[in-house]
Amino acid sequence: MSLTGALAFLLGILALGALPTLPSMFVWLPVALLLAVFWRVRRRCPSALAFACWFVLGFAWALTRADALLDQRWSADDMHRDVVLTGVVRGVPERQDHSTRFEFAVEAARLGDRLLTQPPARVRLGWYGRRPDLRPGERWRLTARLKPAHGHLNPGGFDYEGWLFSRGIRATGYVREGGKARRLGQASDPVSLVDRWRQTLDRRLHAALEGTPNAGVISALVLGMRSGIPEDRWRVLLETGTNHLIAISGLHIGLIAGLVFALVRRFWAFVPALALRLSAPQAAAGMALVAAALYALMAGLSIPTQRALVMLAVALGGIMLKRHLRPSHALALALVGVLLLDPFAVHNAGFWLSFSAVAFILYALIGRERPRRGGTWTHWLRVQWALTLGLLPLSIALFQRAAPVAPLANLIAVPWVGLLVVPLSLSGTLLLSVWPAGGAAVLRLASGLLNALWPLLDWLAELPWAHLRLGLSDIWVLPVALAGVLIVLAPRAWPARWVGLILVAPVFVPAGDTPRPGDWRLTLLDVGQGLAATVQTARHVLVFDAGPRYRSGFDAGEAIVAPYLRTQGVTHIDRLIVSHPDMDHRGGAASLAAALPVHMRIDAVGPNACRAGQSWHWDGIDFMFLYPAPGETGSRNNRSCVLKVSGPGGSALLIADIERGGERRLVNRGRRILASDLMLVPHHGSLTSSSSGLIDAVGPRIALISSGFGNRFGFPRAAVLQRYRARGVAVYDTASAGAIRVDFIADAQAGIEVKAYRHSHRRFWQYSAAEPAGAQNRIEPIGFGMFNNANNND
Repeated sequence: MSLTGALAFLLGILALGALPTLPSMFVWLPVALLLAVFWRVRRRCPSALAFACWFVLGFAWALTRADALLDQRWSADDMHRDVVLTGVVRGVPERQDHSTRFEFAVEAARLGDRLLTQPPARVRLGWYGRRPDLRPGERWRLTARLKPAHGHLNPGGFDYEGWLFSRGIRATGYVREGGKARRLGQASDPVSLVDRWRQTLDRRLHAALEGTPNAGVISALVLGMRSGIPEDRWRVLLETGTNHLIAISGLHIGLIAGLVFALVRRFWAFVPALALRLSAPQAAAGMALVAAALYALMAGLSIPTQRALVMLAVALGGIMLKRHLRPSHALALALVGVLLLDPFAVHNAGFWLSFSAVAFILYALIGRERPRRGGTWTHWLRVQWALTLGLLPLSIALFQRAAPVAPLANLIAVPWVGLLVVPLSLSGTLLLSVWPAGGAAVLRLASGLLNALWPLLDWLAELPWAHLRLGLSDIWVLPVALAGVLIVLAPRAWPARWVGLILVAPVFVPAGDTPRPGDWRLTLLDVGQGLAATVQTARHVLVFDAGPRYRSGFDAGEAIVAPYLRTQGVTHIDRLIVSHPDMDHRGGAASLAAALPVHMRIDAVGPNACRAGQSWHWDGIDFMFLYPAPGETGSRNNRSCVLKVSGPGGSALLIADIERGGERRLVNRGRRILASDLMLVPHHGSLTSSSSGLIDAVGPRIALISSGFGNRFGFPRAAVLQRYRARGVAVYDTASAGAIRVDFIADAQAGIEVKAYRHSHRRFWQYSAAEPAGAQNRIEPIGFGMFNNANNND
């Protein structure tokens, strides 16, 4: 297997992933079969044809798997109906303070008196309140509410729908009437047995290390379970670029395999009877492979462990069969092996980091002589340099972060963790099953070694240059930067390697296309059932609400608003307005302020509250609060901030959660000042808001709604939508459109441009508003619109 063929296979899978809709199976499968025949005689064919063959085979393989998954779609019409599911708990459930999240392999589904013929094969469920202690492999019959796999879609944000699709999950939901759920038994298949074993080990490990901050870190090192890592420790790992250490990777598996190989080989050579039956290297390779497989199983066979296990199997298999295989061929086999198991592993950041790390190390060591004893540190430094530089563009593209301090941190942390902490943690965890006291003692020793390392990591994380948060300025920057990395890491004979640094430099250029003076941009972000909007002028940024924060730990300020602003090259926020004290508006404000400096914060209540008449002017754009008036009384909703933004290209009225009483008082202040091209629909489209009087006073051509997909309130309500559409208003909803960007352009010929992110960045696995939907939530799928600059500010 050549590396070129493996890359072509990968490119074929990526090509399918870039499509908005799936092509017909009948078109591509014959082509793939035809090329497969040509590939069989590839020695007599041009290399380009072999490349095309592998490309189409990758495309066809991903298409086959994708087509089967999409057939399991859950209808949006059934979102608010109870369904009785029978199935098996898969994976290790994530138990938190108020809920348990778990994956459920569905065997049967009954909707009312109808038995569904093709339900989703796997769903992700939450069990809230009083719930049982779920064990992997348990069979249950339970009542649930499901909705199609759906997630927030924003520039720079995490593609939750893509992640669900890569795991084969086509619906999410929650358990209802938990008291009526029935446990039907226990599955005994190998997957369930391994998952139960992992859960048992995790619980014993946490019991042995109770009260220490390292239980979650060691559980991640041994079992691949990262949910228990304390937030402060996770932050230090991220900011020092050492977070890869707690992901069970090829480094850890290779170290364990190497240790077992060395020990078995030495022992085997001392027993002549064994050596006569099988050579010491062959026996050592077999035992090392068994140890690596055991470790990979303990880790849940994540993508990095799959890659490491396949590569080790190839390398150790060569020793067992007395054959030699080049490292590039081993990497190619590992790549194709992982993609054959799961072509949608490409949606996982670990896939890219794992394979890229190995590839850059191999590339950096090409043509290098093996170091003598004195040159071992030089060799190690070269590896660290290759990893740091090679993974820099990927880290910025995937996580919007870079850690300049990473080479120094990893120089110390990698051998400390890999050679000391990991072997002790692994042996201590396994000892817990046969000698609890001894296992606990070994685990406490591993924890002590981590505590000894942590002050250094804390100090490095606090350095002013330790950690950078960046966004790529454009998509072309990534391949150009990777090409620059290859030039810098090339063998010494390569001329002018310094040129590669010039190609890498654009990753540090601020991202985003800033509006020109006189233009401005409004972006309504998709934060679910909440509100977060940004206003950008040529040199200033305003954030109007920061989205919700939930007890589960999801924080829209950290997960959605801050990443979006980084994609726009924003380094600080000039004004943060929290229009309303409810959690769905202010929940993300604290984390957003921690991520980006805020020069001024304005709240709905308090000493720095918004008041009608307050105004300012930025870059040719006017801002004015129209509501509430000083001394305004009433409900919290009716004291929400209302801000008007006006410029040569058009105007917008940003409204939070005011209801009809507040709307009447707002309209009584004067229709002239309310008139705007665009308005945010008050209170997410509730029946208590959007009165006809307000809509007529504003006279918008565009209305934006921020609501959660399939939300329990039924927002936006059908009657509210009808009021806007009866007046010819174009309605966009974040639940069906994702983030909505509106550019107000001063040029009279340009007009107001509206772009819906879900439609402009459509992928075949994403939920489409064109699918059947309930009457209350159905929004026409408008990809983008152009509106003339018939500005109605007056």
